[in-house]
Amino acid sequence: MSSRGKGVPQQVLTNSFVISKLPTRTQYFQYEVELHIVAISRGGRDVKNPRRRIEVFERLQNHTDPRLFTPRCIFDGAVIMYSSRELPLSGRDSQTFEVNMSDKPRRDGSAPTRGILQVSLKKVAAEPIDFNGLQAFIDGKQTKQTPQVLTAINVLQLIIRQGPNLRVTLLSIFGKYPNNTRAFFTKDAGIQTLGGGLELWRGYFQSVRPTIGKVLVNIDVSTAVMFKQDSFQNAALAVLKQRDARALDLRAESPQFRQLKSFFKGVSVTLVHRPGLKKIRGLVPNAGNFEFENTTVKEYFEKTWGRRLSYPNIIGIQVGSKDRDEVIPAEMCNIAPDQRYTRKLPPEFSPSMVKFSSKNPQDRLALISAGINNSITADQRSALDYQNSPFLQDAGITVSPDPILVTGRVLPTPRIHYGNPASSRPVQPRNGSWNVIDQTFHEPKSLSSWGIINYSRVSDQTINRLINTLLNAYVSPPAACQSGSGASSVVNDMRSLKHSVHGKTGRDPEMVLAILPTSSTDIYHAIKSFGDVIAGFPTQCVRENKIERANDQYCANLGMKINAKLGGVNSLPKSGALEKLTSAPFMVIGMYRLCLTLETHRWLVHPAPGADVGHPAPGMVNQPSVASLVYSFDRNAVRYEAMMSVQHPRQEKIDELRKLVYRAIGEFGDRNRAAPERIIFFRDGLSEGEYAVTGKEEIEDITKAIDDIWRDKNVRSEKPELTFIVVGKRHHVRFFPRNRNEGDRSGNCPPGFVADQGVGNPAVRDFYLQSHGGLLGTSRPSHYITLRDDIYKHNVDDLQELAFTLCHAYARATRSVSIPAPVYYADIVCARGAFHFNPAMGFDAATISSNDDAFDLERWRKNFKDKHVNLSRKMNFM
Repeated sequence: MSSRGKGVPQQVLTNSFVISKLPTRTQYFQYEVELHIVAISRGGRDVKNPRRRIEVFERLQNHTDPRLFTPRCIFDGAVIMYSSRELPLSGRDSQTFEVNMSDKPRRDGSAPTRGILQVSLKKVAAEPIDFNGLQAFIDGKQTKQTPQVLTAINVLQLIIRQGPNLRVTLLSIFGKYPNNTRAFFTKDAGIQTLGGGLELWRGYFQSVRPTIGKVLVNIDVSTAVMFKQDSFQNAALAVLKQRDARALDLRAESPQFRQLKSFFKGVSVTLVHRPGLKKIRGLVPNAGNFEFENTTVKEYFEKTWGRRLSYPNIIGIQVGSKDRDEVIPAEMCNIAPDQRYTRKLPPEFSPSMVKFSSKNPQDRLALISAGINNSITADQRSALDYQNSPFLQDAGITVSPDPILVTGRVLPTPRIHYGNPASSRPVQPRNGSWNVIDQTFHEPKSLSSWGIINYSRVSDQTINRLINTLLNAYVSPPAACQSGSGASSVVNDMRSLKHSVHGKTGRDPEMVLAILPTSSTDIYHAIKSFGDVIAGFPTQCVRENKIERANDQYCANLGMKINAKLGGVNSLPKSGALEKLTSAPFMVIGMYRLCLTLETHRWLVHPAPGADVGHPAPGMVNQPSVASLVYSFDRNAVRYEAMMSVQHPRQEKIDELRKLVYRAIGEFGDRNRAAPERIIFFRDGLSEGEYAVTGKEEIEDITKAIDDIWRDKNVRSEKPELTFIVVGKRHHVRFFPRNRNEGDRSGNCPPGFVADQGVGNPAVRDFYLQSHGGLLGTSRPSHYITLRDDIYKHNVDDLQELAFTLCHAYARATRSVSIPAPVYYADIVCARGAFHFNPAMGFDAATISSNDDAFDLERWRKNFKDKHVNLSRKMNFM
């Protein structure tokens, strides 16, 4: 890859650090690890928690048999262990160890019956792992990222991460930073109280990445939500936003009790009256008066522990196993330290999370550098502590403390045309945005038959003010304005409004504007379902709190969305790369895949963009995934048609891609009376490990779809050239200007900064493009990976410029966005998939997973309806 090409060269720092020396130990041997708790009364049970597994394994190495495990072995927290020497196990290739997690000997000298765990090791019958293949890969002598190369990278990954994840601190019994294996978190890097029993911690993400000529460690700042270490009683009051302990005197059927039970399930607590760590199984009301063995909890604590309960009538926690239950009063336990909160963050805390997580580029890079170089921890070491990691020392690895410098380019900015391009001057974006004052839409659509339905409490004066801002030469006053009753009456309300509009104009509504309360998910869902599936007209929802203080910018954005929904074109981005495409018919396709959960249709919330297949949330296996495809059907790549399909949950490959592409090409041909000669396909969300398999399979599906339609339609022209690009946002590569004068107003690299050397993967043609202007924190570039390129071949300049141009084509903004508009559109379409299912399904069958319930894909597909035919050629999803 080369930095020579279009644009102005610019050198920037990146959050990648060179592994100066690969492991000097030539081989690593792989072992499988089985770990379970020994129970005298019944068979053992597996230890599933990764952090607990790591703790047990460290106890095995440091206490049970330290001589055998020298040098120390590397454990992934799941089932794989690597050793730099072949271990002399008692069973030749296997051995089982008993690990005592307690340092306290039994008074009678007998063997302990509790706290004993068994760890079984078995050598894997595979070749020892060496780093020769990885060296050949980064040196360019081997072009494929083979399984051997991936394994070597994985071993390096574990060596790098092992030290911080097992770091001895003064605060932790087992000496571990809380971590999620990819990142670890420490108060020393930053902490902020959220409320509701939660707080935010900063930490560090680490990932080993090969690039041409070297191997890098990508280090980034990360944020975790943690349970605040506090008394359980205070934590419960914080969740309920109460101060008086008597607020915890709750009945089991009360909403507050259920809220607390859900919040604290699985949380570990320490005990006030004696040492111990317990996991909460549930809650009990009136805990002090809970009866067991002819006594009560209150009497037991006073008699046995000399503890008189201050609040015997409030809730307590339920711990232990089902056959050995134990109830502990709320005031007798504390939330244990270092526990991550892994559920969805309550919406009220989202602004605080965003503010805490957002660091401007200079501060972010300084914090990363401090993690490597500065003594910021309680024991005066750097958080990452590469210099002192026994795992790096054993392997002979060193990591440079200085971020690498890469040379990129700032691409020329596309021109934005409004009105008639032949007679109007183009608008030139600055810092990723542009002004539309005195501009007219390129292709405005008239709106004369429409209505308003109001579910809010806003005044008629506010509604009239909003209407007046929308009226122009193309938009007439609404034909009808009615009040709605609520979510249950939406269908009747919309039918009534449709009848009124038709009675006054002689036509069905071209659009309905709905005014909703601030919180109105159910109403929003019902309105979109009615408009998209039943009636076939676009709907535009606005919230009451927005229109009450609507300014000119808000109204202009609203006008852009409405014009696009009606089938109009707001503006045309122009560039040399796009002009070259227009010499022959072409299609730009974006694809995304999203899970169908209640979270996918939070109204007016825009998910992260991409061409991907989204999955159900963890533990949700009975909900389908929804895949969406959008394709351009005009010569400027600004008008898009959308389609969806339903597939199995957690399936990365897009199941019906062949059928979707066949349909898209057929419709394009019908509309343009010509077959496309070029297809540029943007696919969001494949991870690096999926390029070779899923990417290859999807490219085959696309080419088969082309073969099918050429055969079925007897097309005589040449089949189209195909360029297939994966667009990734789930990475931690960041770029930092060397000084503020070289960045934009936010301190980020200027929009259009592209880097195609220094941090790319040797196995693929890829580049990073930061296409949007910075707003808050450090901007994340998008990662473009070309898996097939018939069109541009080795001309990466035009491909980069095209991607940058399409980032200026997002119809409801006057800013460039972080990914090409078709990929963004596909994301939005996916999120609307929930509106297309039969409401009678009610999502009841798609709750917590059950091993007894088989997923019924055909049932979901039969209850799914495509968008109404009247919405053809209209971007109703805007």
